[in-house]
Amino acid sequence: MKEVILEQFMSYRYARIPIYPKLNLILGPNGSGKSSILLGVSVGLGQSRSGRAEKLSDLIRNGEDIARVTLVFDNSPGQDGKRPVPFIRSDELIITRYLRRDGEYWSQINYNPATKMEIDEILSLFGIDPSNMLIIMHQYMIEEFAMLDPSEKLRLVEGAVGLSGLRDNIKASQERLSRIVSEEKSVEALLNEARETLGMWRAEYEKLVKKRELQTLHAELNRLLKWSIYNQLNAEKTRLEENVSKLEARMAEGNRIVSGTVEKYEKVWSRLNKARMKLKRVFFKASEKGFDDSLIDEYSKLDEEITKLIRSYVKLNVKAEVLKYRIRELERERRRIRERIKTVEERVREAKEQLEGEAPKEVEPPDVLEKRINDCIIQIASLGTVSENAEELYKNYLNVYSDLEQKVKIIVENRRAAENELKDRIEIWRKKIVETISRINEGFRRNMEVMGGIGELRLANLEDIENAGLMIFVSFGGSTLTEFNAYTQSGGERSATVVSFLMALQSLVKSSIRGLDELDVHMDSINRIKFFKILSEAAEKNPGVAYLCITPGTPPPVKDAHVIVVQKVQDESRILEVKQ
Repeated sequence: MKEVILEQFMSYRYARIPIYPKLNLILGPNGSGKSSILLGVSVGLGQSRSGRAEKLSDLIRNGEDIARVTLVFDNSPGQDGKRPVPFIRSDELIITRYLRRDGEYWSQINYNPATKMEIDEILSLFGIDPSNMLIIMHQYMIEEFAMLDPSEKLRLVEGAVGLSGLRDNIKASQERLSRIVSEEKSVEALLNEARETLGMWRAEYEKLVKKRELQTLHAELNRLLKWSIYNQLNAEKTRLEENVSKLEARMAEGNRIVSGTVEKYEKVWSRLNKARMKLKRVFFKASEKGFDDSLIDEYSKLDEEITKLIRSYVKLNVKAEVLKYRIRELERERRRIRERIKTVEERVREAKEQLEGEAPKEVEPPDVLEKRINDCIIQIASLGTVSENAEELYKNYLNVYSDLEQKVKIIVENRRAAENELKDRIEIWRKKIVETISRINEGFRRNMEVMGGIGELRLANLEDIENAGLMIFVSFGGSTLTEFNAYTQSGGERSATVVSFLMALQSLVKSSIRGLDELDVHMDSINRIKFFKILSEAAEKNPGVAYLCITPGTPPPVKDAHVIVVQKVQDESRILEVKQ
């Protein structure tokens, strides 16, 4: 920082305060406006609160409606040829903040409107964090610092020495891990839900597959049944035709026998007629001549022959009639069978029309197939109602489940990577914190010895980054080490402790500006000399850093200090003397 310009700010009407990259001592009597310079710097850097006023508009000079604080920074290229703020090409970078009585505030960068985010980005390039009391410590902040708990003290140190990024990295890792864990739980919940749904649709799909298998079997059995019926009807037709052939053979044989029998009884009938004629001639002859023994004997023979012939004729005739009756019965049976054949042929034709596919090599009887078909129907019915889109839904849910399973694997890998990253970042943070506090502790002990006391820094709860803290232990006058707080130590002891601690930080602090407001107010003359000794040594060891030290009295001689004298004339603060 090169210059601070205050306009209508508190007791200043207009003042230009040059700032040098070394120890700048701001002197003046009480109420002259010394602290207003450091407060103006804080306001210009963007602080929104002030220990001197309830609201920023209260910092406007009485009777005025607007105040302006301007901070001029050196943006010229360094030894490496690079500017602190590379995207601004001018050698000076000017930050201006306006305060209006109505409570409206705004800022500018090189007289162009700028947001707080833009201001903070530029300040970060200069290593400045105006909200960190270890960078700019006002009068009231010694007590405020003493009231801080260990975790807040540690965070302030991290911010001052540029380690906040490590904590931010850890926080980012924790948030990332938290998001991944949350996502993992959500996806696992979805996976469990999908598993249940998939199980339901798998069972439904298996029922559908079983139903389709049974339906396929049912269709095949029906097809085989048609072939079986067709084959059975063909077999029946063949059997009936064979029966007809057998009947026709029997009828032909019967007709042949009848024909032979007729021929025989016709011959017998002829012989009978001849025997009767002979008998008539014998009887006629006997009636003319009388019966003699020869005629009686001939008559007896003829009568006996006729009786035999009649018996033979009757027998043959009965046989022929019986055969004819049987042939007529066979004919009726043949007609009946032929009618049956016609019926069977019609059924064969109908059955043939219903045939499907190729003829099977072997096929079970219809009754066996019908039983199997009934069993199949019963099994299909036992499955109950089956969703026809079960296959599609099952495959869809299977894809969803597979995707979720794969996603869970990826998330688990990401979680493990995030856990390892978090572990590594915490370890880096822990090592860096231990190293940093160890270095600060060395300077703190030396400074406390100079201030006539004993000091020690201790880290606590390093295993828990949220509760990790820095504890400051001090001892004055040979007392036992006691934790630094707002109640145990006196005002001078608290000032000595804070000064020793702040100066121990100096070589590690990144900010190009440091501010101390009357930290020596409670010190006696001896301790003030020690304080300025430590302060001047810190400024000498950190060239290029602008130290703004406000002191209520005349300081002891300090080598190479830039002295700013402030006085109030007619209720207006003025820079009456600036010397180097």
